[in-house]
Parts: sequence; structure tokens; C-alpha cells
Amino acid sequence: MTTPETPLLALIADEKTRETLRATVRQMGVNGALVGEGGAAAARTLLATTPAPGVLIVDVSNSKEPVQDIEELVVLCQNVSTILAVGQLNDVRLYRSLRDAGADDYLVKPVTEEMLTEALTAAMKPKAAAAVVQSEPGGTRCIALIGARGGTGTTALAVSVAWELAKGRRKVVLLDLDLHFGSTAISLDIEPTRGLREILSQPDRIDKLLIDAAAGRPNEHLYILSAEEPLEDSFELSPEGLMTVMEILAETSAFVVVDVPRVLGPLSRQILATADIIGLVTDLSLAAMRDTQRIIALIKSLRGDAPTLVIANRVGGVPGEIGAPDFARAIGAKIDHIIRFDKVAAVASAESAKPLAEVAKTPQLQKSLHDLTNALAGQTTGDKVKSSSLFKGLFGG
Repeated sequence: MTTPETPLLALIADEKTRETLRATVRQMGVNGALVGEGGAAAARTLLATTPAPGVLIVDVSNSKEPVQDIEELVVLCQNVSTILAVGQLNDVRLYRSLRDAGADDYLVKPVTEEMLTEALTAAMKPKAAAAVVQSEPGGTRCIALIGARGGTGTTALAVSVAWELAKGRRKVVLLDLDLHFGSTAISLDIEPTRGLREILSQPDRIDKLLIDAAAGRPNEHLYILSAEEPLEDSFELSPEGLMTVMEILAETSAFVVVDVPRVLGPLSRQILATADIIGLVTDLSLAAMRDTQRIIALIKSLRGDAPTLVIANRVGGVPGEIGAPDFARAIGAKIDHIIRFDKVAAVASAESAKPLAEVAKTPQLQKSLHDLTNALAGQTTGDKVKSSSLFKGLFGG
């Protein structure tokens, strides 16, 4: 039935999903795709005597042991195929187990053409290219950015850093933890949803599908999780939901950039205690000097060894600035990055709903943003991203 040139083989139990899949491969122009009836048992029988396809889609809806079935199919495919599982059970534990067994993704019925297009686009990229796109397994890096004071431009830098990282064709998630006043989504002209609050408040129900549904997507590789909750709503969220979200993101993303609000509740403290690197954004005002000292002390109390970069932002744009050397002496820490105020770029970013990194015209600002992104990503120019030890250790990766 199959040949070594077969780009895609799908064995699906129900006709509706088969028809949706056929329509998707036609739309994508996949020539030679084979879509038939069956499931894991049929796939094992077929692959025992024929070469593996480029992409194998197998229905595990009727499997008694879906994880074991995927493990056996991985052996039969000998790492030649990208394997996508399809099923009826929406369960994050099953999703994780199937991924651990070797499935590249798990799609829950009813599947749509949009879902299949996204999954197949990723699946049909060459394996070697995918290795460049993603960081090492378990190497998801969590980058936390927090402002010493309001108005230091923390959100603008978080958006810019996440945007730049996503240009490297790696999946990047920008998480805005200010559920009342967060502005990461609006900075890119994306409508925030209420899904983030619901996810964080129900850790037992969190899975990849819910997270993806709650995320805005300004481009193929950047996902934004944000909210705009009514100001009259008062709520307290425990860190449990946040850490479940972070655990799932650690399995599916290369980077998670967190815009941390200065209201230092349980969620903010949890991120500061576990992030791989913290960017503390300040201006050079006297008030910011005091608050920078205080936040550095807080970070040390949460985790003394936390890698922290002090970022002086909008330098030259704040009246009554303290000189950088005097500021550094006062806070007892060096200033790692200085980003000068560029009014033209700031206005262009706000008016076009594009990140600073996209609208910056001066070489000085371009270089400053590029160097900051590389430092937060754990790389120097030309280096590959270093895998995370803290984030990986947190989740046992």
C-alpha cells in the first residue's frame, strides 16, 4: 500500500475526520497522501511489511493501550516518520504520555482543517530543520521581566524580546501576569481574552489545547497569553495553576517570556523564584533607584542564586536622571544593559502596534535590543541557545 515516497499515511476510525483530513491535504497540495480506515492495530500490521511514510497519523480512539501502541509504532517507523496521534479523550496526562512515547503531537476530535493544517505544516518540516528551530529537549528557557517602577517600559521590552526570539523560528510564549491591566496583547493589536484567568484558576483542567485556545497569535511562532479582567472583579489565584501552565509550556515551547507585574502577589513571586533569568527594568530616577534596590533584595530572598540583569531603559528620557555609575554604586549592582530613549521609535511602536525591535531605525537602538535579547536568551552572538538547568530541574526534564 505504501512506498518510501509516501508523504503521509493516515488511518482514522471515523468518516468525518477522514473527510476533514482529505480536504486538508488537498488544500495543502500534499500529493500521494493516503487516508484510510483503521487505527493503531491496522498501522502496526501495515508497517510490519511496508516502508514508513513521511508522516503517520494514527487514530487511538479505540486503543485499549494507546501509549503502548504509539511506542510500538515508533519502533516500526525507526525514527523515519513524524507521528501524529488522534483521539477522543481530552486529557493532559494522556497528551504527555503520548509525547513521551514518541508521538510528535496529539489532536483531540473533532479536528478542524485549521488544526490539521497547523499540525501538518509542522510535521512536514524536515527533521534536521526542526532541530534548529527548537531548543534542546527539556531546554525551555523562562525569561522574567519586571519593572522597578511603573513607566519604565518593561512591557515594551518584553514584547520586543519575545518578538525577536520568535523570528528565530522557535515557539515563543509571551505570558502577561497582570490580569487587570496587562498590555502585551494590545501592544500588538491583539484582543485579550478571559481564558487565561479560567486556566490559572482550574489547574486540574489545564491542558495544551486549553492553553492554545486562550492564546493570541500575532505570527506563526509567537503565542500571547494575556487577559483584561473587569476592574470590579477581585480574585486570588494560587501558584498551582501557574506552575501547571509553565510545565505544559516547558514541553512545547523554546522560550517563555513573562511580563511580571509589580503587584507582587503569589504568581509574581513564584515566577521570580523559578525563572531561568530575570530582567529588572528601571529608569535612572531617584525613586527607581530605591525600588531597584528593594526588588534585588526580594529576588535574593526568594532565590539567592537567581541570574538577574539590571536593564536601564529609556535613558535620556527621564527628567532628573542620576548618572549610570552613581546609580550602579547606590544599588550595589552593575547595570548590565543601557537602552537609550528613542522618541521616534516609541511613537512608531505605539501607532503601528509593532514591537520596538521592528520599528527601531537607529543602529544604536537596534544593537541595544539585539544584545539584550541575546543575553536574556542565554546566548552571545552566533551561539546556540543554552539549555536551562533551573527550568528543566523544576519539572524533572
